[in-house]
Amino acid sequence: MWPVFKRQISTAWVMILGWGLGLGLLGYYMFGIYETFIEQNINLAEIMAAMPAEMMAFFGGEMDLVSPEGFLTIEFFSYMPVVLGILAISQASGLITGEEEDGTLEMVSAQPVSRGALFWGKLLALCVNLGLILLITWLGFAIGNEFSDAFKIETVDLLNPFVSLFAVLMFFSGLGLLLSMILPSSKSANFAAVLYLIAGYFITSLARIDDRLEAANILSPLRYYQTGEALHGLEPGYLFILLNFALLFILCAWIIFLKRDLHFGITGSMRIALPRGERRPEKEAEK
Repeated sequence: MWPVFKRQISTAWVMILGWGLGLGLLGYYMFGIYETFIEQNINLAEIMAAMPAEMMAFFGGEMDLVSPEGFLTIEFFSYMPVVLGILAISQASGLITGEEEDGTLEMVSAQPVSRGALFWGKLLALCVNLGLILLITWLGFAIGNEFSDAFKIETVDLLNPFVSLFAVLMFFSGLGLLLSMILPSSKSANFAAVLYLIAGYFITSLARIDDRLEAANILSPLRYYQTGEALHGLEPGYLFILLNFALLFILCAWIIFLKRDLHFGITGSMRIALPRGERRPEKEAEK
């Protein structure tokens, strides 16, 4: 497992630094922007009041832009599940089946590596990759917070929204991985998972202004995502829901991967097949 893990990490460091440093710089400069608003006596409350409720629903709903948690929610955490969720899904859906389709998994499977070691090594690397991106991003926020006089936030409390965001990314990573074991190709799995992510984002956002969508909102994982509100404490129940579903998806994907046949360089058919060692009955010749 560890050779697979090291190989995955060594090929992902550019992605980790690119996303981490980019988002970290964004977070760092947001603290300066907030201080500029305060120093110039810009009435953020009036700006918020002028915004249509339908538009604000997509940025956290009725948030107080003057408060640190409201400002960070609207400017960053409200849309990060979509941005990083698409990244997580694309990585997870091609984690194994992507290499299976382009034939590189055939060379890896020829090595003395079990399917379990291959699966868990790649999955662990994916989790570490996403975790490092969020950690580097948090460092940017932490540095900005230390140099800011306007924000009154404990640096350690800034970790809370990132923990909730990581749980969301694990949910969609697990879903993308499971779908890639079922659907005909990694691209179709990626499309289906992203479609569910975007639909969930719209449903959760619109449910803030339309109570009739609350029933559908229960099925949206973003309902259990805590934005800047997590600065005041995480909701353990929400984390439990997201992480347990992520674990369920991952275990189902693992079982399917252990039992199905590998088809190198082939797409276009459902991936679930009979367990290895069993054969499909041959069709009788037409008379």
